[in-house]
Amino acid sequence: MGIGMQPTEQDGEIFLLVIDETYGGDEGTYAEDSERYRFGLQSEFGIDFEEANIGPGFDIPAFLTILATTTVPLWSLILGAFFLGKPINENLDAWHAIGKRLRQFFKRPVVLSRNGAAVIAVEAVFEDIGGTPKSLRLCSYRVGHIGDIARLKEAGASQEISAAPPTLNLGLVWHIFEIEADGIMFRVGVDGKATEIIRLR
Repeated sequence: MGIGMQPTEQDGEIFLLVIDETYGGDEGTYAEDSERYRFGLQSEFGIDFEEANIGPGFDIPAFLTILATTTVPLWSLILGAFFLGKPINENLDAWHAIGKRLRQFFKRPVVLSRNGAAVIAVEAVFEDIGGTPKSLRLCSYRVGHIGDIARLKEAGASQEISAAPPTLNLGLVWHIFEIEADGIMFRVGVDGKATEIIRLR
């Protein structure tokens, strides 16, 4: 996959990107340093990473992997129903299983697309209510400009459920979810590994 032909996260997939920490170092050795870093990621996590760029208008080099979710039964169906705004009353432990898989990468500077960010947002809701709810429903999803996560309360209400943003834009956006769990409405912001959550009602 070349940087100019980047895919966008599809239903059921989880895009995880690790920012290239060698970027901005010695220009003369950057290509070698970057490739060494990528091979190090592959060795550490046992999966392939491809070059990506998540900075529209300027470079934010990163390495993209698509996490396998086939080990979690019905995950694609659960995620599909979630983004259709349907109530989910079964298999809620699947969110924990995928979250555990995602968090093993969090020792690195990680950026997530929509589906991975949804997992982190749902886990934040579970933590806030102190366990797994009986029912979960997505009411809204959209992106905001990076740096605004501290202003989550000011984001305003929405009923829109947007598609995954282009991979190229991921370095400059954060994810905003409005999720209802057991009748409680939450707004959750996810920016890489950082999460903010507020109760709306």
